[in-house]
Amino acid sequence: MTDMVDILKKHGVRPTKLRVRILEVLISSGKSFSFTEMHKHFDEKQDRVTIYRTFNVFYDNQLIQKVVDVDGIVRFYYCREQISLCPSFRCRECGRITTLSPLPEYYRTELAAHAIDDVLLLFSGICKGCKEHHGH
Repeated sequence: MTDMVDILKKHGVRPTKLRVRILEVLISSGKSFSFTEMHKHFDEKQDRVTIYRTFNVFYDNQLIQKVVDVDGIVRFYYCREQISLCPSFRCRECGRITTLSPLPEYYRTELAAHAIDDVLLLFSGICKGCKEHHGH
């Protein structure tokens, strides 16, 4: 619990019981969650709006990453390193999100000339572990 409090404080986020619990879930699961999924994770006993606000506070303070899933659902996940322009891979079997290697420098140089509002780099499929486990 102390580690979670330290992580929140490091990012300028006031630690509350719910914020600590949400961060624990994101870190320990290694999975991405939508607002609805996190609400269900807590058996709908936590206020959905508070969960929504918590995700946004975490994202605004660069504590978590945000991706739009192939179904158009906004999902959030914890990533130890906040690296810009890193594509992600989401396994459709286990739900884990893996941060892939950063884009090459020439991409960043080329993109620097533009005013970019948002970046969505998400690959979706079956991860190596699920592929081996299920024989895909």
